[in-house]
Amino acid sequence: VLEPTLLLLDEPLGALDLKLREHMKIELKQLQAAFGTTFVYITHDQSEALVLSDHVAVMNAGKFEQVGTPQALYYEPQTPFVAGFVGANNRIAGRATEVNSGVVTVTSAQGLVMPARAMGSVSRDDAVEAFVRPEVARLARDAAALRDAGLPAFAAQVTSLLFDGANSAVLLHEAQSHTEFRVALPQTGEFADLRVGETVAFGFDPQRAVCFAAGDTAHAA
Repeated sequence: VLEPTLLLLDEPLGALDLKLREHMKIELKQLQAAFGTTFVYITHDQSEALVLSDHVAVMNAGKFEQVGTPQALYYEPQTPFVAGFVGANNRIAGRATEVNSGVVTVTSAQGLVMPARAMGSVSRDDAVEAFVRPEVARLARDAAALRDAGLPAFAAQVTSLLFDGANSAVLLHEAQSHTEFRVALPQTGEFADLRVGETVAFGFDPQRAVCFAAGDTAHAA
């Protein structure tokens, strides 16, 4: 009883305030490492799951969608549900108008055309879902800076500034399609004077965006 081989923890930090919860996440991780006891940790808090775990199981409708390391779930989601559920993401629904060397050209009903890496089997004219994380997108005052870096560039207008310290972001409306994108603000201070209504550009590496055939569950691991 005093030295269990497995310990079940069901929402142990749910009643704590934010500061104490952040501290206890570190304490629990250090305790687990010190004692070597396997923790089965049940939580609805994604930060707890990602910070504390060696392996995470994501459930959807009573079934496991994906089991893997926190890094695998975040960077290599195997289904559209996991991509949209774990962490923040910009989701774009559309059709695959071109598939070339594992990169899908996604065209939305609103007219947005963007590239993304194919996950699983994606064929031309498939209905697809693409996901771009806010921190993957790069913001610029001038689209030429993005093109010079080899990135696709999209003109956009700032619609809202979301200040949250290191997690600050900006909401943009892409100029042609009016699609809303959330883009993380860099911590360099470069965009400290950004204002609502300003015209900017954003882009991203297509290999860091992911695209699935709509409703794909067969790619789950």
